[in-house]
Amino acid sequence: MTNVLKFRKNGFYLLLLFLYTTFNSCSPSIALYDQHAYTQATSLKVDLQNLVEESKSVVFKDAKADIDKVNTQLEKEYEYAKGRSKNTISTKQYGILRDENNFYKSFLKTWESQGKLSPAAANEVKIKIGQLIDEIIKLENFKGKD
Repeated sequence: MTNVLKFRKNGFYLLLLFLYTTFNSCSPSIALYDQHAYTQATSLKVDLQNLVEESKSVVFKDAKADIDKVNTQLEKEYEYAKGRSKNTISTKQYGILRDENNFYKSFLKTWESQGKLSPAAANEVKIKIGQLIDEIIKLENFKGKD
């Protein structure tokens, strides 16, 4: 009788393990598509590129309000991405933009030190920032929808 109970108990645990594995493998390994995240990423791209355009004609200190607005938006998007389950890739991509040693912050430091950027330098930055945000947009668009 004890062997039958042990078998039933072990069988129950095996069944639980099987069900857990089955349902866990059916769930996506990446976050699902999020319309808000997509909309905000496209909006951030436009804001960042407009800021780069502004660097050609406006001195850094005079653009401080616009810079702060875009920085706040970037932080919001990073926090939103970080708060979503299974969203580490998007979070890392936003992290690249906001990290002190990466492209966007380097652009801001250069703008501040030079006062204004040359049109050629600004156009190069605008393209690069567009490409970085496009990666986030493409990833969000790639994600499965409900």
